Amino acid sequence: MVGDVYEFRFMRWEVAKTFWRNGEQWARLKCLTKKKKPWDVSMTFLTLMEKTRKVS
Repeated sequence: MVGDVYEFRFMRWEVAKTFWRNGEQWARLKCLTKKKKPWDVSMTFLTLMEKTRKVS
């Protein structure tokens, strides 16, 4: 999971790390296209988007 690249918001995001918050697993995404702040998303969101948005 760490190192996977997804395409959201017309930009590429890489999974920098995964962590647990309030009993749910989350992932911190870093933008590869532009200099932006890291984006925290739930792993549930990533698994739903994995089939259509995963680049590598």
